[in-house]
Amino acid sequence: MTLKEKFEEYTDQKSWQIKNYDAIECAVIADEFAIGFNDWVNVNAYKFPTKITTQELLEIYKKEKGL
Repeated sequence: MTLKEKFEEYTDQKSWQIKNYDAIECAVIADEFAIGFNDWVNVNAYKFPTKITTQELLEIYKKEKGL
């Protein structure tokens, strides 16, 4: 299931609503974040040990970007 599909599933449920955003806007934000993370990894991956996990890289990325 894609993130967009997950957002759409949530917005279809009456008990949960996304404030100020619809599923498409959330998917665009998620896509932009994923693209930014991918670009960052491509530029910075050489700086880290080969046994670092994607989750660890994500935490470093978020910290550097103030997220």
